[in-house]
Parts: sequence; C-alpha cells; structure tokens
Amino acid sequence: MRILTILLLIFLCIACSPASEMNKIIGVKIYEYEGDAGELVSQWVDMGINTAFVSTTLAADTAFRQVLKQNNIAVFVIFPVFQDPEALKSDSTLFAITDKGARAKDDWVEFVCPSRTAFRRQKVSAMAQLIRDTDPEGVSLDFIRQFVFWEMVYPDRAAESIDRACFCDSCLTGFTAMYDYHIPDTCTTTPQKAGFVLSHYAVAYNDYRTGLIASMVKELALQAKALKPTIRINVHAVPWRNGDFGDANTAVAGQDLKKIAPFADYISPMCYSQMLKRDARWITSVVSAMNRSAPGKILPSIQVYPYYIDTPFDADDFRKCVKAALSDSSMGVVFWSWPLFEKDPERKKFQ
Repeated sequence: MRILTILLLIFLCIACSPASEMNKIIGVKIYEYEGDAGELVSQWVDMGINTAFVSTTLAADTAFRQVLKQNNIAVFVIFPVFQDPEALKSDSTLFAITDKGARAKDDWVEFVCPSRTAFRRQKVSAMAQLIRDTDPEGVSLDFIRQFVFWEMVYPDRAAESIDRACFCDSCLTGFTAMYDYHIPDTCTTTPQKAGFVLSHYAVAYNDYRTGLIASMVKELALQAKALKPTIRINVHAVPWRNGDFGDANTAVAGQDLKKIAPFADYISPMCYSQMLKRDARWITSVVSAMNRSAPGKILPSIQVYPYYIDTPFDADDFRKCVKAALSDSSMGVVFWSWPLFEKDPERKKFQ
C-alpha cells in the first residue's frame, strides 16, 4: 500500500507540473559542418537535443539527414525569405527602400522588397522544391520581416533613429491603391513621400506593411502543408515586445504576431541577450509578452557564446538564459548556434 501511495504521488507531481522538458523542443541551429556526423549527433543526444535547425546546404546532405533520422532528431530547414543578396546582385531593382531613400542594406543585411509578386512566387516555389527534396519535419522561416539590422539595436536607442522600410514605388503604389489614398504630386523624393505617408496614414501603412509579411507566411505555410500536412512551420521573430522602440515590432520589423500566428506552429523570437545588452529576465519577459499574442507557440532562440560585442557572458550567465527560455509558456529552446558551443565545451552542460 505504501509503495502504491508513493507511485501515485510521483504520478501526480508529474501530471501537475509545468510542461516537462521532455515535451519541449531542445534545438540547435547549425549552418555548415564537415566533421563526422555520427560523432556530432552523439553529442547532441547526450545533451538532450531533439531538433536540428539546419541550413538548406546541410539539409541537402542525405547522409547527414539519415544520421539525424536514425537518432530521432527532427529536422527543420532554415529558409531565408527576404534576405537574398544573390537575387539583389542579379536585379538591384528588387531592393527594399528605406524612409531615407536608401537601399535596404546594412553590413551583411540586404533585403528584397516584400511586395514584389514575382519574387514571392519564386520563393514559394523554391521552398516547395526544398520540401520535395529533403522531406523535413519542419521549415523555419528566417528573414520574413521588413528590413532592419535589429542585432545592433540596443536598449537606449531612440525609436525615431531606426530606419523604416519599405517605401519603394511598388509598396507605395500598392498601398495607395488598396486604401484609395493619394500622395501629393509635390512629394517628389522618397523621403518626402515617406514623410507624408507616416504623418498622414501611419496606422494604415503599418497595417499594409504587416499584411505583406503575414501574407507571405500564409503563402509559404499553405504550400508547405499542401505538400506535407504534418510539416511544422516556425517563424523567426525580432525579439521586440509591444511598446519596445515605439512598437518597432510592427512599425519597423512589420511582424504582427496576431496576423502571423494562424499560419505558424511556432514563433521563435531571437532572444540573443548578450549581443543586445540584455539579461536572462528579459528573455522570460519576451516569451511571456509574445505568448499573449500567439498563445502556445513561442519557441525562443538564445545565443550560446558572446558575439558582436565584448559584454561579459560566461557559462553561468548562459545557463540562466536557458532556464529563462524554458519558462512555463515556452515551447522549448533553440540554441544559436553549434559552433558557439564548440568555443566553450563547458556550455554543453547546460542542464
């Protein structure tokens, strides 16, 4: 009788506890790898990693995918959408344009305007072919937003100093036609047109811009699920909460989670705390805030090792971030990225 009572108590503790980490995604991002796949995956199994977020290049490696399958590690292929330097090299007219009249380019970030119909169709077609070729468990949609180099936007940044896009002729024409608005002929330059739109039609233009992003998520998701109904869709999100930098999550990045959520299985804020001069508590707050807009779909991605800036970020700091990412409302955690684990093997012991 006493044994039965103990077993019952254990069962109740498990049943009444928050979602077990066994039911959560423990993922890692990896873009290239030339070593022994079996040895790599063996490490992942020991670490409790159950999902690999891989580049299209790695996804095309049949032997690599086979090792993952043999070890029950799900594959999500990272699929870049509007970040496409190759397309822009071939056709520079595809560039998104900022409110300053400049091309949407900052360091390595180069964005295609999200209103270009032919480009959008080509991306849907490319993703469909990728699914046919690699049969992944999921597709992880990256750079599916308006242009912004968010990795260099720190907490003290003034909202008005962040460039906005897109204000190319394609976007402005589409916007004015959709809402039956008019931009005066006296506005001849892009900065003048952008200034007029933002001072007279800011709410409507924000709705138009977020609509372009959400509709692209929808088009990609519907195509993916038509090919493979069980496939899961993950959307990479800029880690800005409502209110951050003047609602820059929608006003700059163009990511309205309420519009995106119906077509995504997961939404993954890139909570790279050290590079953004944040801490572990901030990660918890991002997950909580985004969960209100997309309940049960938030899958935070966190950085493993210092990057971009020299702010201290030791192994203990990293473990605090892991704990914060695995909060009650989180669907798990995704580590960015495997090469950063190799810089400090001590961080592989995150549990």
